[in-house]
Amino acid sequence: MSLVVTPLELPERWDEPGPRGDAFRAFHAHAERSNAMRFGPDVVARSPEERLASLQPSLAEACRAFVAHRDGQLVGALKVYTPLLESTDVAEIVISAEPDLPDAEVLDLVEELTTHGEQVAAGLGRGDFRGGSLAAASGAVTAATGFGGVDPDHPEVAPLVARGYVLEQVYRISMVDLAALPDLDERLAAARAGAPGYDVVAWAGETPAPHRAGMCRLKEQMAADAPGGGVLFEPEVWDDARLADFEASAASGGRTIRTVAAVEGATGELVGFTSAFVGTSTVVNQQDTVVAGAHRGHGLGALMKLANLAELREHHPNHTRVVTWNAEENRPMLAVNEATGFVTVVHDGVWKRRSVS
Repeated sequence: MSLVVTPLELPERWDEPGPRGDAFRAFHAHAERSNAMRFGPDVVARSPEERLASLQPSLAEACRAFVAHRDGQLVGALKVYTPLLESTDVAEIVISAEPDLPDAEVLDLVEELTTHGEQVAAGLGRGDFRGGSLAAASGAVTAATGFGGVDPDHPEVAPLVARGYVLEQVYRISMVDLAALPDLDERLAAARAGAPGYDVVAWAGETPAPHRAGMCRLKEQMAADAPGGGVLFEPEVWDDARLADFEASAASGGRTIRTVAAVEGATGELVGFTSAFVGTSTVVNQQDTVVAGAHRGHGLGALMKLANLAELREHHPNHTRVVTWNAEENRPMLAVNEATGFVTVVHDGVWKRRSVS
């Protein structure tokens, strides 16, 4: 029987009775099963509230979700993310499959959902398609960056290769267990001593008023400096309204944003930050980390990450692990993570194809 792909109509609440609520809860359960298979139990787990919040549009991005059924059974899902402020030719196509599907069915599913995603993107005027797949530290097909690769015969990969997608980049997903860092305080003290002239400040939730302009400046630098291979986005412009919208979206569904920032002692200027999203899962999602160019070389990246781990230990003692994503070519940040104690969990491939129409 052919694949039936239908839009996911979001309910007002995750526990809403009726067809909309039932469809969302089935979508959520599928996402949890798929993510547990791909990343491991709890690594990227979300509550239903968090998942529903993550699908809501923000000032900067919209998401359209779809579910795929075959013979009445949910076999996969599709999300199409579209930037709204910059890079408005881009569409990110994210596909997930049920864990127990045979490889041949996964291949067919990825092929059909990629077609559907491209059609949705084209209907929105998007011609720069981005896709994803399982990847590895090396493979027969090497990323354009020269770091990481894929097996071209993998069922998530073969349909992308056949359609002319190019593997632009490979991301390493790695995790640290706070229980494996009994010397965290000593490490943090050494990092502080190695960065004279700088201090760190920490907060939960919204960025305090004295630091909001500095945070906007660093967000712009993060977008400009993040390794992107051939999937670079246009420069971003951040103001207080955009920062407020981002923070509200990130905190929706009951999550807490934990931020540690580096401050230059002589000027009081914010010169770097790292943030982590704390949800219901015991695994915390480490997000952006950036240091302003003029202040690199002082170990501020390591200082901020260690300080944020200490903040998590103090304020969220039941959240014992932290997961983070980094481009394989971003060797300086990977070196910081490895020295901190992060170990590799899995790799993700980032693909790109431009529409010929």
